[in-house]
Amino acid sequence: MTVIDALSTPLQKLYYNAQNTLPLSHLDEEKICQIARDLDSVGSDKEHYVTGWMALNPVVLIRRYQNKRGSADGIVFTRSNQYRLSVQSVMFSIPKPLLWITFRRRPRTMKVITYNRLDTTQNGLQQYQNIQEDEVKARLEADWRELNDYLGLACWQRENGQPLWNALQDSITADRLLGLCNSLFFTNGKLQKEGEFEGLWHKGMFIARRNDGAAAFMLAWQHPETHEVASYLFEILKKNTGPTRLRLSLRPHKQEKFYPLNPFDAQHLHDALQMFERAEGALGCFEQQRHHQR
Repeated sequence: MTVIDALSTPLQKLYYNAQNTLPLSHLDEEKICQIARDLDSVGSDKEHYVTGWMALNPVVLIRRYQNKRGSADGIVFTRSNQYRLSVQSVMFSIPKPLLWITFRRRPRTMKVITYNRLDTTQNGLQQYQNIQEDEVKARLEADWRELNDYLGLACWQRENGQPLWNALQDSITADRLLGLCNSLFFTNGKLQKEGEFEGLWHKGMFIARRNDGAAAFMLAWQHPETHEVASYLFEILKKNTGPTRLRLSLRPHKQEKFYPLNPFDAQHLHDALQMFERAEGALGCFEQQRHHQR
C-alpha cells in the first residue's frame, strides 16, 4: 500500500471536477443519486444529513429524506444568505395516476432542481428550468461547476482513507496546542477580547486562545471578497474519542457559531493547516525577539 504524505501532496480530485461536469440541465436522477452515495460518510439506511463547507458556504448532503411526497437524495448549497440551490433526485410515493396528472410523467423518480432567494421576502421556490434570467442561470451553473471541484476533492480524500484528516490528527497534538496557548504573545496587555477568546491581529490573522487554559486556539481572517471575518478553531476533545482527538471547526461569520469540519472538507483542512503553521511561526519569532530583548 502506498503511503501518502498528505501534508506535502497537492490536493487532488476524483470522479468530479469543474471542467468535466454535466450542466444542471443535463443531470439525471441516477447521476444525482451517485453524487449522494459518493459523499455519504454515514452509510446509514435511515434519513440523515451531513454538512460540508465550500469556502464559507454550507453544502448539505441529503440521504433518504422522507416526507409526504416520497424520499429524496441530493445536495443543497447555500450561497451566504443570498440564495439556495437544491439538486435532488426524488422517489415519489404518490399513486401513478396522480403522478401523471400532477407532473405529466409516468416514472416515479425524477430530478428536482430548485432555486430560491433568501435576501428578499419574495423567496418562493423556482424550478431551474423555469428561470428566465440568464444571469441567474449562469451564476447557478458557475456554482455547480465549483461544487463539482469540491466533490472531487472530497471523494479523493474519502477513497484514499482521509490522509489529510489523519495527518492533522497526528500533527496537531494537545502539547503543540498548549505550547501556542502559553506563548508570551498572549502576555501583551493590549489583547482584544472576542467572546471567550483573547488575542491580537498579526499580519492579516487574528491569533487567539480561549482564556480558560484549555488547548483551544483560534485563527481568524477577513475574506477578501465578502469582507466577512471567518475563523478556524483548533481544540482537543477531552473525552476519549479514539484516534480522533483534534476537532477543527469553522465559523463562517463573526456572529455565527463554530461548525465542526468533516474529514472530506479537503480545502479547509489544507488552508487551516497552512494558517496554523504561519501562526506557529509568527509566535516562534515573537518568542525569539522577547528572548533577545532580555
